[in-house]
Amino acid sequence: MIQKNQFYTLPSGAIVKVNSKAEGCPDWNCSYQDKGRQGVQVSLSEAFISKFAEVWV
Repeated sequence: MIQKNQFYTLPSGAIVKVNSKAEGCPDWNCSYQDKGRQGVQVSLSEAFISKFAEVWV
């Protein structure tokens, strides 16, 4: 289950933090946490996160 404030590693190796659920759709508002893109906002679908992202520990 996707959780707010959880960190995930994407297939590209990028680390994102889930910030909030987007209203009216199954997307999540996230922000990059890795160097070069830190703070950049991105919207990722719930299906993409569930299938491809791994919880970052």
